[in-house]
Amino acid sequence: MTITFSEAVNGFSNADLAVANGTLSAVSSNDGGITWTATFTPSANVTDASNLITLDNTGVADASGNTGSGITSSNNYAIDTVRPTATITVANPNLGIGQTSLVTFAFSERVTNFDLSDISVGNGTLSSLSSSDGGLTWTATLTPDANVTTAPNNFIVLDSSTVNDLAGNAGTAVSLSSNYSIDNQRPTATVSIANPNLATGQTSLVTFAFSEQVNNFTLSDVSVANGTLSNLASGDGGATWTATLTPTANVTDPSNFIVLDSSTVTDRAGNAGTGIALSPNYTITTTSQAGDPQFRVDAPAPLISAPNLPLQPSLFGPPTGNLGSPLSFAPLFEQRTTGDGLPPVGNIFITNRALAPSFIAQVFDSSSVGGPGSGFLGFNSGEGSVFGTSTLATLFSREAATDTSTSGAFDGRTGNGLQDSSQSIQAGFGALTLGQQLQQITDNEQEKLRALAWALGEVGVSEAQA
Repeated sequence: MTITFSEAVNGFSNADLAVANGTLSAVSSNDGGITWTATFTPSANVTDASNLITLDNTGVADASGNTGSGITSSNNYAIDTVRPTATITVANPNLGIGQTSLVTFAFSERVTNFDLSDISVGNGTLSSLSSSDGGLTWTATLTPDANVTTAPNNFIVLDSSTVNDLAGNAGTAVSLSSNYSIDNQRPTATVSIANPNLATGQTSLVTFAFSEQVNNFTLSDVSVANGTLSNLASGDGGATWTATLTPTANVTDPSNFIVLDSSTVTDRAGNAGTGIALSPNYTITTTSQAGDPQFRVDAPAPLISAPNLPLQPSLFGPPTGNLGSPLSFAPLFEQRTTGDGLPPVGNIFITNRALAPSFIAQVFDSSSVGGPGSGFLGFNSGEGSVFGTSTLATLFSREAATDTSTSGAFDGRTGNGLQDSSQSIQAGFGALTLGQQLQQITDNEQEKLRALAWALGEVGVSEAQA
């Protein structure tokens, strides 16, 4: 500050001056008292556009002792000793999939040299920073990072020390935005039913558990099979919802589901769900059954009417396959393997022909009965007695080779055939009865085995002689 008098003065000091919003250092003169100077220091944290320094001339005298008169004022000066500050506002604090938000930087006064390098952004980027009011208010666009799934706590930080107001004051504090969340996930839900077996007069609590808090969830978003939902409410801000399921009357259905259309439900960030959420199966049995339960019976099964067609006789075709001998019985013993390769018994009767299975007739006749018509099959000297004096009959006789009698193996004579007279099969016309055969098997099993072995040996001898 400089004060210039019209002539040299003395007795001038800071006491003669009044200073607005500041202080002066001690005044001094280097030219004998005509020009005086001092340093003005404004007060801190003051913003005032109208300020003056006034001089009381009555306190100043020239070399002759003449004092001045009146007051002399300085020119106006503005004071701004307040550092700039800023507030940061995020328009959309819940950013969802594909969303952006307007960010506003409101300074306490106009600032210069403010750019994006002065800002740090949590899980996002800022773009298009600009001011339309001379640097007092600035706006930018916040775009969240695409690779962020869920980030509930994010801030924008401004370093005020790099920003100056028009007076050149730099900020000193750090400005912090309000919190904003980033959510790039869609909400999902699970549906559970407390009572999956609903009978007449019963209800069940249904719980919808979402992966995050959701809004605009109503009963119109839910489809219920054979029932209705009521009293939909949430007690934790929208993450868990409950409702009451009431089954429809007079329904019996073992397969029912509750279906939630997730596409109509959005989370706090505005992300809509996708697909459907399906409850577990629940059964409904609400069919009314009137009357006394002790006399209640199940309805009979309906009769299925058969077509009215005339009866048709059952026609049987001729038997097929290897039927075997009409006179044979099932084998009594295991199939013989020892002695394989022996010629069949049929070779005794049929020579010079192809080998063929043989059958031993199980109908026997006494060899003592002769005459025309006795027996059959032509094995006797008569017209058909069975095993009379045929060569085959003698195979089962243990008499000496010199015996030329016509006794057979199954005659009731003593000393013939397979056994003694006390165990011989009594001769008779026709086949043995089943009882006789079973009795004979029981009594003479071992004897027949020995006889059969002997007979097979004789067959081999006869074949060799032939």
